[in-house]
Amino acid sequence: MDLTDPVRLPEPLRNNTTTQNLAAGETLFTQEDEASTFYVVTSGRIKLVRYTSGGQVSTFEIVRASQSLAEIALFADTYPCTAISEIDSEVIAYPKEELLSVLRAYPDLAEDFMEMLVKKIQSLKFRLELRDIRIAHERVLHYLRHLISFPEETTIVLDRPLKDIAGDLGFTPETISRALIRLETDGEIARQENIITLQR
Repeated sequence: MDLTDPVRLPEPLRNNTTTQNLAAGETLFTQEDEASTFYVVTSGRIKLVRYTSGGQVSTFEIVRASQSLAEIALFADTYPCTAISEIDSEVIAYPKEELLSVLRAYPDLAEDFMEMLVKKIQSLKFRLELRDIRIAHERVLHYLRHLISFPEETTIVLDRPLKDIAGDLGFTPETISRALIRLETDGEIARQENIITLQR
């Protein structure tokens, strides 16, 4: 069973599933809102951000097509972050109680859901590993290598503004620009606008 395809889901869940379209910049849910819904992105890109008491904004995660968000809704009363559509996006909305009930009744779907959570944990682990790399150009290179889907691939097309990627990596736009220049100078990458080719 596939949570990205409601048509193939058990009827009790399928009948309670809705699709939401979001314009770029539109908020899906806000930090501290009641956590009543689990989502899967079918197209576009959703940014999860957290607002601190000091007024700072921290990017928690970027969720792309076929990925889930708001898993915490199944186990918590409120959302711990705010979800904002970076570009025009579409999400499938699964009501919390109906999804929990179906997961208990259908082991295959529960297994798919656990696999989805494992992938999310792996992604968060990678983000923590990145923050442990102190040298800017090495962190950027590690990030770029992570974007490669298959070992034989060498070309990356950045689909987000460099300033947004810089924020994800904990850098200013100036720092990531200097890091990319360093990687070009060292022969690690070749760059043409938003297209980057790994050279080694």
